[in-house]
Amino acid sequence: MKILISILLINMTFVFAQESWNTNIFDYSWNKISKRMIYREPIVFTPFEIRAGYFHYGGSDYLNEFPLFGGNINKHPLELDSTHVLSNDFLSNLKDRRGLFFELDIVKTNFLLWILPQNIIDVQFGLGYRMSNMINQPDFPNMMIYPNPENPIYTYKFSPKIHDFNINTTINWQFNELLIPYLYHSIGFSRLSLYKTSDANKNYLYGNGISETLSFGIKKIIQNQDRPKSYNLYYGAEIKGIRTTAINLDDEYEFSPITGFDIRGISFNITFGVALGGNRTVGDEAFSMMLQNDYASAIPAFEEYIETYPKHGKIKKAKKMLAFCKTQLPYQNYKKGINELNDENLDKAIMRFNDAYLEADENLKLDINFKREELANEILDYISNNFDNIPMKKCEELLDKALDTSSSVIDDVNILKGKLFFKKATLLHESNLLNDALEYYKVTLSHDPDLENLVNYRLKILVNDILDNSNKYQNNKEYLLAIGFLKKAIEIVPELSKPLSLKIKEFENIIDDLDYLKTHETIGYLLEKNQTKGRAKNPLIIGMTKDKIIELIGMPDNIKFLDSSLSKSEVWNYDKLGKKLYIKDEKLYQIENIEEE
Repeated sequence: MKILISILLINMTFVFAQESWNTNIFDYSWNKISKRMIYREPIVFTPFEIRAGYFHYGGSDYLNEFPLFGGNINKHPLELDSTHVLSNDFLSNLKDRRGLFFELDIVKTNFLLWILPQNIIDVQFGLGYRMSNMINQPDFPNMMIYPNPENPIYTYKFSPKIHDFNINTTINWQFNELLIPYLYHSIGFSRLSLYKTSDANKNYLYGNGISETLSFGIKKIIQNQDRPKSYNLYYGAEIKGIRTTAINLDDEYEFSPITGFDIRGISFNITFGVALGGNRTVGDEAFSMMLQNDYASAIPAFEEYIETYPKHGKIKKAKKMLAFCKTQLPYQNYKKGINELNDENLDKAIMRFNDAYLEADENLKLDINFKREELANEILDYISNNFDNIPMKKCEELLDKALDTSSSVIDDVNILKGKLFFKKATLLHESNLLNDALEYYKVTLSHDPDLENLVNYRLKILVNDILDNSNKYQNNKEYLLAIGFLKKAIEIVPELSKPLSLKIKEFENIIDDLDYLKTHETIGYLLEKNQTKGRAKNPLIIGMTKDKIIELIGMPDNIKFLDSSLSKSEVWNYDKLGKKLYIKDEKLYQIENIEEE
C-alpha cells in the first residue's frame, strides 16, 4: 500500500511540474487540427493546370442584374453607335448568355521563395490560355446589321469567341495534406470575334481586348502510396468572376453597329493539375509528437528536419521547439519511469529515473531525488519485513536496485547486506565450504562493522573446523593442504601465529625432504589404494585442471555445483575411489576422503 501511495504522489507531482506546448485542451485541439502542415514543403512549381467550366455573362452591372440577386438581365454587354438602339428582346433570355470555356495554365512558379523563404502561403506566377465559346447563338435583329459589302448575302448570329492569353497569380493556403484553398487572378490580352454566319459558319468582326478574372477554389490532393512524394496530382472546383472589355474592333467596312463591349460574368469550373511540393515533412511528424508530449520521439525528428531543410522558412521555429522538447524530455522519462513502476518493472523504472536525472533542471532533480529516496526506502522496508522469505540471490538484487535508485540509503543497504552476507557465510560454513565462508565473513564486516562480535564468534568456530581439516590432511600426509588450512587459520586469528607457525615449519621440512617424484609416488599410491578399477596410474596434484583429472581417473560418479557471488565451485564424487574433489575456478583445490565425512 505504501508503494502504491508513493506512486500516486509521484504522478500528482509530475502533472503539476511538466510543461506542455499546449496551454489547454482547446489550444491542443487547435494545434492538432490547424497546424498539421506547419512544416510542410512549399508548393514550388506547377507544370500545368487544366480548367474547364460553364459561364454566364451580362453587362457592366452584372451582379446587380443577375436574377439570383433580385435583378434582371436587360442591360446589354454591347455598345452601339449613335444610330442604333439595342432591342429589348436581344439577349434577354438567360440561355442566350451561356458559354463553355477551356483554360490551360503552365509553368506556375513560386518565385517569392527566392526572396522570402516561407510556407504559410504559396504565391505562384504563371502563363495561361483560355478559349471561350457561347452555347447559344441568337440572331441579330435586322436593324442592328449593316450589309457586308464583302458578303452581302450572309445573315449573322451573335456568337462571341474569345481567346485569352494571360499572366496569372495563384495564392495557395494549405492547412492539411489533402485540401488546398486558393485565390486566383489573371490579366491578359484577348483576341476575339463577335459574328458568325448562319450558313457558312464563318467568323466576322474581329477585335482585341483585355481580360481579367478573379476566382476562389479548393483543390483535393489525390493520394497514391506508390507515387513519389515529390509531386502531387490534384483536382478541384472553383467559382470565377470574369471580365473582357474591347480595346478595338476591326470593322473595315463598318457593317456592324457594335463599337465596343464590356462582358462580365461568373463561371463554375473544375480543375486538374500537378504540383511539386505541398507535402508533410518529418518536421510535421515531430510537431505532432510534441503535441502528444512524446518528446523522446520528437527530438530526433526535429533534428532530421533541421538537417534536411536548412533553408526552410520555419527553421527558427523548429529549433525553438527542439529546445523545448529537450527541456521536457526528462519529464517524459520520469513519467515513463512511473508507468514502469505501475507495471512492476523496477529495473526499467530505475533506468528511466536515471535518464531523466541526466537532463533535468534543478527543480526536477530535487523532485527525482526525493521520489527515488522514497522508492528505495519502500524496497528496503519490503526486504526487512520479508528477509527470511526472500531468496538470497533475489534479496541481493533488490538491495542493489535500492542503492541504484538512491545513494542516500547506502547505510541501510550496507546493514541489510551485512545481515545477508552473514547468512550466506553461515550456510557455506555449515556446508564445509570454509574458504567461501571465510570470504563472506570478511564481506559481512566490510558492510556492517557492528556485526564484528557475531562474526568473530563464528570465526572461532571456523578456525576449529579449519584445524580439524588440517589434521585430516596431516594424517593423510597431504601436507600442502594442511599448510594451506593452517595459514588460513592464522589469517583469521593472528594470535594463533606462534603455535601454528611451528606446525607449518614442521610440514615444510617434511616436504623439503621429499623430492618431487617421491611426492607423486606417495600420492599415487594413496589413490591406487582406494580405487577399485585402477584407472588412475598417475597422482592428483592441487591446481590440476579438470581435463587432466578426467584423463587420469575418468569422469566422476556425480557432480554438485556450488555457486556464490565470489566464485563457482564444484564437488566431484568418486565413490569407488573413496575421494571427493573440490574444483574451484576450473582447477583442483581440495581433496577429501569420503569415509572421513
